[in-house]
Amino acid sequence: MADLSGQTIDGKYQLVQIAGEGGMATVYKAVVRGAAGFQRTVAIKHIKPEYRAIKNYIDMFIEEARVGSELAHPNIVQVHDFCSVGGSYYLVMEWVEGIDLAALVKFYRDGGRFVPWQLAVAVGIGTLRGLGAAHDRIAPDGTSSPVIHRDISPHNVLLGTNGVVKLTDFGLARARDRAASLTAPGTVKGKLSYLAPEVAHGKPNSVQSDLFGVGSVLWETLSSERLFDGKTDIEIFKKIRACVVPPIQQRRTDLPAALVAVLDVALSVDPANRYGSAEEFAVALGQVMKQAVGVNPTTALGAAVHEARKSTVQTDALATVASVDVEFSTADANVAPIELTPKKK
Repeated sequence: MADLSGQTIDGKYQLVQIAGEGGMATVYKAVVRGAAGFQRTVAIKHIKPEYRAIKNYIDMFIEEARVGSELAHPNIVQVHDFCSVGGSYYLVMEWVEGIDLAALVKFYRDGGRFVPWQLAVAVGIGTLRGLGAAHDRIAPDGTSSPVIHRDISPHNVLLGTNGVVKLTDFGLARARDRAASLTAPGTVKGKLSYLAPEVAHGKPNSVQSDLFGVGSVLWETLSSERLFDGKTDIEIFKKIRACVVPPIQQRRTDLPAALVAVLDVALSVDPANRYGSAEEFAVALGQVMKQAVGVNPTTALGAAVHEARKSTVQTDALATVASVDVEFSTADANVAPIELTPKKK
């Protein structure tokens, strides 16, 4: 695909450089300028030319813009604008200076260390706050209309250098008041490794399946391994359906018992045994965080993101650019995060 850097979109957005690229879209770092020297850095997501004629992809892109425009929360990447220029769509979003959670996990793993559990819990709480805002959405007619994310993964959790956690990529999200479905029967959409077992068995996505996704991401953040992994999609899919969750304490021994218990609930096979809401899940993690004596989670997370950026090729974090279709029938001390956990044995 041709690099559009240097071009101006819709008369006001100058594309600075490619910041990320995936299967169906490219994300640019861009600048919007206004009167009296006003300037703001934004992220602009652009569908690749080969997908512009595929209605399903365009519909998902438009839906991502619609859903994003309705979700205003500090823990959700904000949608600023949606443009159509020359037959191409451009989604203008908040720019997040930092990295994604996948990069943070890799940084610690490459250094032979685990992500400190205090940081993992802080990330979990931030993710759940954003997810809860989506689940608590009120439709224009005043009725409850939850937005189900359907694609929770480490790549869709952004971590700012300021220590703020932001959930992104609502490209597969669906609001309950939308009549039409963008998912064909028999098709599972989303990052395969983070599917809830009931979804793998053909059940619809739900609040509880999103919460399972957060639990899976938290398990991976703590263990540096995917909960469900394999050499092929079929192998992964079978593991998800079986849903055998290895005890996290077999991976590392420094985790509080309360955190292990929270994970057990979040990763329950039966959705009815999981937390009833993102808020309930976040409150449970908040109770665990009370054991993080002498740690300011926001400050520590920001420091960890700064360190990780120095050793990764991912110099900036912003909205994830692609989703995968898989088809099957509080303390105040400023403590450096690197000191919070022992090295792997």
